[in-house]
Parts: sequence; C-alpha cells; structure tokens
Amino acid sequence: MDLPENTRPANAYQALTQHALAGFRLLGLANGVALLLALSFTLGIVGPDIDPPDLQEAMLAYTAGLACAAVGLLFSYLSHFCLFRQIAAGRASRGHWLPLLVSVLAYGCAVVAFVLGCWSAIGASANMTRDDASYQNSRAMLMITVPAPVSA
Repeated sequence: MDLPENTRPANAYQALTQHALAGFRLLGLANGVALLLALSFTLGIVGPDIDPPDLQEAMLAYTAGLACAAVGLLFSYLSHFCLFRQIAAGRASRGHWLPLLVSVLAYGCAVVAFVLGCWSAIGASANMTRDDASYQNSRAMLMITVPAPVSA
C-alpha cells in the first residue's frame, strides 16, 4: 500500500473534523443532562421532600437545545462530507457553505437554548422557597410561638 509523502493536510483535516464535532457533543451532553436532571426533579426522583417548581419552560429549552445540537451535528457531517468530496476530486467549490451555515446557526441556537433553560430553571427555583409548604409551615409556627409584646 502506497502512502502519500505529505500526510499533514489529511491529518490537519481529521483534527479539525474531530474538534468541530466535539463542540456539538458537548452541547448535546450539556442539554441532555440538564433535561434529565430537570425531569427527574419534576417527577420527584431527586429531592422528593420538597415541592418541585414548574420547570416546563426550562425542559422545553433544553429539549430545543438538544434538537439544535443534533441538527447541527448532522449538517456539520454534511459539510465535512462535501469538503471531503471536493478534496478527493481536486477541485474547490462553495457547495459546503450552506450546510456549514446551517451548522453554525444550529450551534448558536443550542447555546442560546441552554442558557435560556438555565435562566428559566433559576427563575422558577427563586420563588420555590416562598411557595414551599414546609417553608410556609415553619413560618406559621414562628408566628404562633412568638410572644406578643407586653404593653405597660
């Protein structure tokens, strides 16, 4: 088997491909784990002793981020496939620009969806302590046990 003398371009292309796909894997993992944790908290699997806040908006954002990461990964594969065909044919064209643009937009949307999901989860949990039944009961107990001031 004959090996090419200069394998640096092929190695550089392979490294760039792996680096580009690692970002989508990270976004998919972050959105997936966040969705799993929000869902398990809502179902009472994690933290069953407190009332869970309404995390529907956060779960919707994490699901959208997961879908955007999957779409971005698909179009990243398509743009790399177009580039590989161009390298193999020995001619350059702009056929990979559309999948690349969709891939970049999907990556940005996945990041925005993750940030919005985190923001929504924090916003929902900010009011959780005041709405929690155990918090209200302890506050009511404090009000009952506090003696009234003595007036002279």
